[in-house]
Amino acid sequence: MKFFEYGKENKKTLMIECGYLAKWYPGLMPFINEAKKKYHVIVQAYDGFNEDEPDTIFHSIVEEAQEAVDFIIDNFDGKIDVLYGISMGGMVGNEIIMDNRVKVHTFIADGYTIMPMPTFRFKFIENLYISGYSSIIYSALTKHQGLLAFVLGRTKESVGESLYTKVNKESIRNSVITEIGYKYKFESFNKTNSYVFHGSAEIVAARKVHKLQKKGISFVHKMYKNTGHAELIHKNPKILLKLIDKAYRNI
Repeated sequence: MKFFEYGKENKKTLMIECGYLAKWYPGLMPFINEAKKKYHVIVQAYDGFNEDEPDTIFHSIVEEAQEAVDFIIDNFDGKIDVLYGISMGGMVGNEIIMDNRVKVHTFIADGYTIMPMPTFRFKFIENLYISGYSSIIYSALTKHQGLLAFVLGRTKESVGESLYTKVNKESIRNSVITEIGYKYKFESFNKTNSYVFHGSAEIVAARKVHKLQKKGISFVHKMYKNTGHAELIHKNPKILLKLIDKAYRNI
């Protein structure tokens, strides 16, 4: 994996954790070009989903988070001002924050989606699930992006621009495996100044996070009109930057 940095002359840090199957370049550059004027921007490009490293393989959310933790400790004395996670990047962010060696001032999980993580009593059923679900994901990514767009509440063009369609099948398989029995680190929201963003097309996801608040998980929840899943960074980069600034200042 690689970490890409912009605006190194700035003191405040903004670390971006990308979404599942998402390529960061060139889709995130309009936002990065705005953010780098005031933040030292760091983008983590996951193994398996990075055009700059086509031979790498994605292994797990936990492994990507550990690489981020090591990078933060080695380069920023364990401190990040803003951690911004897009979709699955919110789960990576949860894992990062749970490491007590890291201190995050403000955490934003954009498009945070809580899904039931499967468990299996019998190995042969688990193997069938892994094989079948991996095939569905690969087919949707490479042949049926219109269906993906409908599910995500976005346009086909928007989805096509942001997803890494050259992904290795092994990376998809590993991503399915890492979900089996996975436990969300919801308690990480209580460790920092936390926000969850959703677009208006993410009503179901929004309802699920509201249930977390009733269970004592602390974060500010905001929804934005005419926006699909984790689409804000692509659709309105200047507006998103203002929202991040306000979250950092706790306004």
